[in-house]
Amino acid sequence: MKCYIKSEGIRNVNVEKITLLQKKYIKTVISLALSVININLVVSLEEWTQSAPRIAVALFGGVGAVLFYLLIDRFMRRQERRLKLHALLWGAFMTAAYVLGCRLRRDGTALAGLKELPGLIMQIGCLTMTAAACVSLALCGRNVKTHEEPSPKRYRFGQVWLTGSLIIFLCWLPVFLAYYPSVFAYDAEGQLYQVIAHDYSTHHPLLHTLFLGAFFKLGGLLPGSYSAGMAMHSVVQMLLMATVFGYTIAYLYRQGASVFLRNIMLLFYALFPTNSILALSTTKDVLFSALVLLYTLSLHRLVTKLGRAETNDDKNGLQNGLQSGLHAVNEDGAATGNWLLYMLWSVLLLLFRNNAVYAFVLTAPCLTFGLYRMRDVKPGVWKRYLVCTLAVLVLFGVGNVSLKAVTGARNGSPREMLSIPLQQMARTRVKAEETLPPAMRQEVEKYLPSEWVFAAYNPYLADPVKNRAVIHDNPAGLIKTWIKLGVAHPQIYIDAFLHNSIGYWFIEDCTHAQIYGIGTESGFGYLSTDNRTMPAGCEIIEHSYLPGLRGLMERIVSDNVYQNVPVVRIIFAPALYWWMLCMYMAVIIYRRKYKMLIPVMFLAAYYMTLLLSPTVLIRYMYPYVVTIPAICCCLKSDLDEVT
Repeated sequence: MKCYIKSEGIRNVNVEKITLLQKKYIKTVISLALSVININLVVSLEEWTQSAPRIAVALFGGVGAVLFYLLIDRFMRRQERRLKLHALLWGAFMTAAYVLGCRLRRDGTALAGLKELPGLIMQIGCLTMTAAACVSLALCGRNVKTHEEPSPKRYRFGQVWLTGSLIIFLCWLPVFLAYYPSVFAYDAEGQLYQVIAHDYSTHHPLLHTLFLGAFFKLGGLLPGSYSAGMAMHSVVQMLLMATVFGYTIAYLYRQGASVFLRNIMLLFYALFPTNSILALSTTKDVLFSALVLLYTLSLHRLVTKLGRAETNDDKNGLQNGLQSGLHAVNEDGAATGNWLLYMLWSVLLLLFRNNAVYAFVLTAPCLTFGLYRMRDVKPGVWKRYLVCTLAVLVLFGVGNVSLKAVTGARNGSPREMLSIPLQQMARTRVKAEETLPPAMRQEVEKYLPSEWVFAAYNPYLADPVKNRAVIHDNPAGLIKTWIKLGVAHPQIYIDAFLHNSIGYWFIEDCTHAQIYGIGTESGFGYLSTDNRTMPAGCEIIEHSYLPGLRGLMERIVSDNVYQNVPVVRIIFAPALYWWMLCMYMAVIIYRRKYKMLIPVMFLAAYYMTLLLSPTVLIRYMYPYVVTIPAICCCLKSDLDEVT
């Protein structure tokens, strides 16, 4: 009997081993099959593979297949179901963006017809596994935990702040001399025309118009005329931006970020061409981006100090209890200062960007509810946040009304909000004009006349259509027509939206760098560095003191030569910083560190407004460029702390 039981047990063990071995082989076969399928899908979707030498394509396919196999096989062998689920959800999100972007670039449409829908779903489904394998590496990254006492900081916060700011400013000085007196581009002439004519409009933020106009007027009183005024604007803005970036480096130092991460951020702020050129630019997005960075760091500072205070009075006696009480008083004073800074940065960022108020109002109830529900936050914090936020909105309203009253500014046109609807209607006329019923064609004609709409429509830029559309006579009729046209042609509407916003979510997009043209002579490309024309006697005269450096920078930002470097080109892509934000949120949600979502909720909401903007420009995404790398460094430090 004992021999029978023993032999039966051995047989069960062998069966389990065989079952495990079979599962292992099945996973291996599936991984191998998916890797081959996925690399073939990538080859078919990538545009360069159609004209590249066969050897290069074969090498790419071979190396890619091996890499895909290793990633998928490792992912399938993971045991944690929650990790797999989170990775698959975010992977599907990323894969959908990649596949849709590639199809738009290759075919001009995301879906030519319903018959292609199964193929589109299969492409996304297959590639999701590879994307999920990559996402899982970020989600389950190891934390470097230490139980040793933290080493005392060698430098004071102010020393790190000053040193970082000085290094960044000195690195920008040669670029300033190369572009002297400033990068007088984008909306500069429109804003200064308002200053000259004393005819203000809220189309551009009034606070920035007055800020820019103050230096312009000052230039008229200086020997160097208006160019000297713009040079002073450049220097002041460089000092402000360098100070903010230097503060960010010091903040990372205080949060315990590694020397490596701090040095990477310092080099990024000091040497990345987007930062150095925009520091001299007259666009409103520069100072707004600095304010978004300060706002985000202030929220991060608040949430890292909102944890419930743990007292050890019972364990350590009266003395430790008194020390804890004094420490609590000091912390409460510091917290008050942090709340005041939060209010200051909030009011300023709302005054520096018109569409920021929509994102701010949208996030306020979400953050209030989140703070109310979070268990690891002190009771009553949500009330303090709500009071401060309401105060911010009141101060913003008072400031905005006061600026309008002082300047006598007119309200801006609502056309900006209609960029996407007008693009969708224009694309429908261009793509389906012959199939439109006569009555519908006549109805659309009232808003988008055929005499110019066919020549004006640009899939990646709404301005030509938006600026000429007839909308003031009957806006309600326009909305009704837009709805009826969309019901009849939903596919064209989807394509119009995807084309207009492609640079915000498709990393490989290049159209955002040639919206207005390309080339050193025009000053258009990835960034606008052209010198805008001003009225006689008010000209801004360019005089480069380092023409060689200017020529090099122009090759990068006007000729777009960075796009020829496979890895470097990704750093310039606007969509990269959105996906970095997505990975930040993915890690936070997976690790259940939900309160760390608070600092980035505004950025997530503000992104929604960008999707509805007239086009994709790096200056619109600049708040993400300067903020997301910094907040990711903060996250790394937060996760490395002792839990």
